[in-house]
Amino acid sequence: MAYSTTNLLPVAASTFEGGTHSWSAGTNTTLSVVTGQSPSGGGTYSLRMTASASGSVSGTTPRVGVSAGTEYVAYVPVRTSAATSGRTATATITWYDAASGGTSLGTSVSAVWTLPASTGWNVAYYPVAVDRAPSGAVSATVTLTVTGLATAEYVNTDEVFMGTTPNRSGNLMDFNVSSIEQDAAEWTTTNGSLVRAGTPQATGSGYYSLTAISNAAGEMVITTIPSYPVTAGQTYVSYAAVRAYSAAMELHSEIRWFDAADSLISAETRTSTLATGSVLRTAVVGVAPEGAVSARVCLRPYATAATQYVALDDVSLCVAPNAPGNLLTYEEFSTESVLPSYSPTGVSYSRAYLASATTDGYYAVKLVADTSSIVSLYLDRLVPVSPGTTYQVGAVFFAHNPTPSNSMTASFRTRIDWFDSDQQLLLVDNPDQFYTVTRTGEWSSIAQTQTRTAPPGAAFARVGYDIDNSGATADYYFVDNLRLTESSPEYTLSVDSQNGLVNFTVFWEPPESASAALVTIRRMNSDGTSDDLRGHGLVYNLAPYSGSPIIVEDYEAPLATNVWYSVEWFKSDGTSTTLQLLTQSVTAPVLDDANYVWLKSPGNPALNTRVMMESPFRWSRASRTVTYDIVGRRNPVVVSSTRSGRSASVTLLIWDHNSNTIFDRLLDSGLPVLVQAMPGYGVDGNLYLSIDGTETESVTGNATIPGWRWTLAVTEVDRPGGGLQGSAVLTWQNITDTYATWQEVTDSHDTWADLMVNG
Repeated sequence: MAYSTTNLLPVAASTFEGGTHSWSAGTNTTLSVVTGQSPSGGGTYSLRMTASASGSVSGTTPRVGVSAGTEYVAYVPVRTSAATSGRTATATITWYDAASGGTSLGTSVSAVWTLPASTGWNVAYYPVAVDRAPSGAVSATVTLTVTGLATAEYVNTDEVFMGTTPNRSGNLMDFNVSSIEQDAAEWTTTNGSLVRAGTPQATGSGYYSLTAISNAAGEMVITTIPSYPVTAGQTYVSYAAVRAYSAAMELHSEIRWFDAADSLISAETRTSTLATGSVLRTAVVGVAPEGAVSARVCLRPYATAATQYVALDDVSLCVAPNAPGNLLTYEEFSTESVLPSYSPTGVSYSRAYLASATTDGYYAVKLVADTSSIVSLYLDRLVPVSPGTTYQVGAVFFAHNPTPSNSMTASFRTRIDWFDSDQQLLLVDNPDQFYTVTRTGEWSSIAQTQTRTAPPGAAFARVGYDIDNSGATADYYFVDNLRLTESSPEYTLSVDSQNGLVNFTVFWEPPESASAALVTIRRMNSDGTSDDLRGHGLVYNLAPYSGSPIIVEDYEAPLATNVWYSVEWFKSDGTSTTLQLLTQSVTAPVLDDANYVWLKSPGNPALNTRVMMESPFRWSRASRTVTYDIVGRRNPVVVSSTRSGRSASVTLLIWDHNSNTIFDRLLDSGLPVLVQAMPGYGVDGNLYLSIDGTETESVTGNATIPGWRWTLAVTEVDRPGGGLQGSAVLTWQNITDTYATWQEVTDSHDTWADLMVNG
């Protein structure tokens, strides 16, 4: 069916493919289901309406349920069996206030169509009724009436439709104006004539279009007769599917603004060229000017001769569906009728048609990379912002695979730079990591966002995006639905060098529809390795997830290296939701005095302490090889195995009582320890040790002066498992120091998560 909505009529009332019908015959009418007279592309059966005597025939469908105020379309094809003139066909929708019985609330009648003096199916003359169900309507029927038949003459009907109109969501136009299904009565033109033609120009919008036929060379001004209410200052968008049949021609598409006296104020105009034989989706975006109360849609094709045909279909006028709260204009958001000004790096860009069910409108920014590296596109317009406010930038990215059978990898990210009140660059974004998709098929897409808080002194933001085209096999990209909105942060990252940790809090949470039940959080290290992060009492590797925020204290980020974090959500069975959060890179904590190292308890951070190494590690690795002397042989038999790990004796110096006490407690735990040193100290990355024997002595030789030398026998071990117990930075002492009573604690925090985040 040519309507994209659902047919409410059952098979016995629409296609008759069961060999029966459920219609009711009118006077002078005999109904029968026959074979061999279905329209092209139809099924086997059709419904025949035979005149008992000369005059009219009619038939009515069973009732279908309707909703008051909803717009419906009834489409009733007619086949003639005799080449006679004087016959007419109409379709009538009768509305009722009950599912059965009840009272008729009136009728909606199609235009009266004079059937041609020929036989067969002819779509140009099918009657179509379009109207809204009146107040109180609960059900409706469709009646076909054909006049002027001779005795025993018959007509057929098939593929009958009754359903809601497939009008564009938010269209201010009724469906008959938009798709010209019923008639062309709500359009007017100059220098030509208008007809409803059976040549639809848009998929799913119906069987007809408005065809304008020029009287002479020159401009035709095709305009809606009705005007539509608008609000001054509001942005509107108008679309039309337009085809030139006879010759290529110039086309001006317009939204015309009118005041309260219906006088023209101004028009928003876009100019394009119609190529012969192909459909162009025109788009006009404009802001209703001051004083505007209504608007009309106008298309002005320039004919080069008489009898040139131009068809219009699926015409609309809507409030532009910009993203809620978007600080960017609708054209910057969706690029529907004008290409905004951008600054490119390594890429050329244009406005191009994009058929996508996931983004708005019909057009987007098309990008073709000039180089195999990271390419960028920044919006030139600086957007006013307020310092201290968090903003989210988002976009939808598409990559085109020229060889769909091959796997293609595409990587994208958005970014925000900040400018001061003089529009001078204040801070360049440290963007989130590239979001990557790898798959076969013609298209890959990613909807990506990031949040940033405007720094002190920021007055403007510049938004843009990067595409990693390094080694990419995509031949071009599209970007659509670019937006900048005020937001809460998706996550926060802060580095605490005093306590040797990175604080990572995840605020973003998957939609309920994702059924996220498990979460994995990893630190991505600069050497290409990754580690699962520890949480309180658990490790974030398919850990239970009950909602955000997730508060993570990472005490194991290798000092002074660049790290970032990855969060992935999974369903309860361990399958991926495909949802993830990737952070920006940060520099892990540093030690302000490189003579010191951190000794940390990976599972009990309250025992972490800084100590001085008196000398570097002197490693030894014991052999696991065993030799056997064999009687009668000169050389022994050797059985070898992997050499053991590193062992050493190391000497530490501690210069204050508190650190010495904490270190002693760390030894009491018997747990492995983590040694972290600044680069160049001889400890590369994280070094996990098991401590065997220990010895301690005073360095100062005076019991009243602090200073101890600890000698430790240590063995290198793998990173231990397990979660965290406690924290090095947030303790109950912090709470008791901050709040006088428990009531103050509960009054200040709605949840435990809030208490853990904010203290």
